[in-house]
Amino acid sequence: MTQKIYEEKPYMQKAAVEVVTTGKDGQGEYLVLDGTIFYPEGGGQPADHGFIGPARIVDVQKVDEEIRHYTDQPLPKAVYEARLDWDRRWDHMQQHAGQHVLSAVFDDNHQMKTTSFHLGKERVSIDLDAGSVTEKQLLEVEKQANAVISQHLPISVEWVTQQQAANKKLRKPPAVDGAIRLVTIDGIDINACGGTHPQNTSDINLIKLIGTEKAKGGTRVYFVCGNRALLYFQKLIEITDQLVKQLNSPLEELVAAASALSSDKAEKDKTIKELQSMLLKTEAENFQPEQEGGLLVRSFQGRPVKEIQQLARWTAAAHPAAVILFVLNAGQEKRFVCAKGEQAPGDMRKVLQELLVLIDGKGGGNIHFAQGGGKTDQPDADFFHLFRRLAKDFQESV
Repeated sequence: MTQKIYEEKPYMQKAAVEVVTTGKDGQGEYLVLDGTIFYPEGGGQPADHGFIGPARIVDVQKVDEEIRHYTDQPLPKAVYEARLDWDRRWDHMQQHAGQHVLSAVFDDNHQMKTTSFHLGKERVSIDLDAGSVTEKQLLEVEKQANAVISQHLPISVEWVTQQQAANKKLRKPPAVDGAIRLVTIDGIDINACGGTHPQNTSDINLIKLIGTEKAKGGTRVYFVCGNRALLYFQKLIEITDQLVKQLNSPLEELVAAASALSSDKAEKDKTIKELQSMLLKTEAENFQPEQEGGLLVRSFQGRPVKEIQQLARWTAAAHPAAVILFVLNAGQEKRFVCAKGEQAPGDMRKVLQELLVLIDGKGGGNIHFAQGGGKTDQPDADFFHLFRRLAKDFQESV
């Protein structure tokens, strides 16, 4: 059984450890130690990283009652120096302790309980059992949580029995049997938790709420703590400075400048769309169907499929007696667009199905308009030949 040094001494960054077991599983090479300063992933908190001798620790997991330290290279059984990636550990300690404070404030002051917790690489989240959280409540919670941090409250750890735990006001019932590890923030929170935490709330430094979304029937709240929060503010400052320069507006007028730019873009996009529609309509009107049968066939390369579909509709409207086949080529893909004017005979669904048989493709539509496609290296001329024959059959059946 590996001694869990990280539980009692979360600030220990180096230790002499003995490799007692080595192995390899689906995740890679791993070591089992007599004692470890590395926290294994669990309870929403990621695993610690670091080194054991020359080997880098890339993950730590609990597997079959073992704490497996996954490394970038195998090591023989021996005694080594373990060295913790302290920056990563300290970050996790700040985020996890911040979560305890935040969850306590949501629960005690706003009757919203935390149902799950996730410590991500860039941001942290808790899921609340509340269908919604107002902007006013978020501002209040952030202010209240930072007030708790500023009180310099001790964060302590103790082991208790099930009976002792039952006599304490735990945030929620423990999820384990036997001895229970409690993390207490003096006067604020008592929680069964196996994670690592700093010794005082002031070490959390700062909590910043950065967003919410609907999740699992409740509300997910995203936040960052400590050094992450400072980096978040630095990033906001850098982005803001860039926007001030690009929009040539002072900070106080950025929103108005962005709104004006967005409105101008919308107007230009609308104008471009109208011009594109006019060009398609003109292109359609300039097509000349073949004299025999009013057929109109064209090949296209590299144009958007929706554009070709609209072009076919405009063409059918401009030439009521025409039967149309447009073939769009995109690499090994061909897209067929079949259309006919109101005065033309035939069923475009049947025409399309005959074309798709040649390429084992898929598609659909109605009597006037159908489209589909698939992969083929056959030349467009083969499909035009079949199309002309099908159109002739329709005309003769009229």
